[in-house]
Amino acid sequence: MKKLSAFGYAIKDLSPTDIEAMFLLFAEYYANVSAEQFRKDLLSKEHVFVLKDSRSLEIKGFSTIVSLKTEIDGKQVRGLFSGDTVVHHEYWGQGTLGVAFLKYLFVQKLKKPTQPLYWFLISKGYKTYLLMANNFKTHYPRFETETPAPVKQIIDHFSQTLYPEHYDEEHGIIQFSDQHANFKDCLKADITPITDDLIASNQRIAYFASQNRRWQQGDELACVAEMTFSMPIYYQMKLMRKMWRRSLLRLGFGKKPAREARVR
Repeated sequence: MKKLSAFGYAIKDLSPTDIEAMFLLFAEYYANVSAEQFRKDLLSKEHVFVLKDSRSLEIKGFSTIVSLKTEIDGKQVRGLFSGDTVVHHEYWGQGTLGVAFLKYLFVQKLKKPTQPLYWFLISKGYKTYLLMANNFKTHYPRFETETPAPVKQIIDHFSQTLYPEHYDEEHGIIQFSDQHANFKDCLKADITPITDDLIASNQRIAYFASQNRRWQQGDELACVAEMTFSMPIYYQMKLMRKMWRRSLLRLGFGKKPAREARVR
């Protein structure tokens, strides 16, 4: 089985060869992309996780990060924005990126332990949304409950900071107008389509599809997940339960769950 290894870099430390390889990978999965725009967006970020094949060390994925700040009810709140993210399909289902990002969040939380810290992400595809919803106990928006007002303020502020001309506050969507749609990158039609079967079998995918109806045109659902000191324990317990269920299935106990889309 091909495996990934994660490496963290400051954007300024990427080589031209790295950036070219990242763009070529990005262009495999997204339409309406250009090398110039990709480079411009990349250089506006601060940090990047680069995922490489453990043997060949070829770049097979990446996710960019930029820091954000706001004040809610007189309290400082920090955010880490997760920008462009892509993983080669041959490596889907591996938790390498999730583990690397969780470690990074934990280190940032340790630096200012009393200050709330949120992962801010925007999702044009359901797999990015599931990466958050499946792995973070406290995340919004979600189908189970309404987003609390203070959390909605955080989402609104971060979205308006990064996309002031495109944010639809009422619906929590970063919406690109039709006249500019051809210049906004979006997932290619055959990449992670949302089928009727997925909607029927997975409430989170159904919720994402209902909230971001124009995801195919590149619209993004604005989301946050809170990083707490208990988060690594929650994540580890989740992995242990998953391994336990798989062990039972191999031994012939239990019922195999309905097939569900892999999370990047």
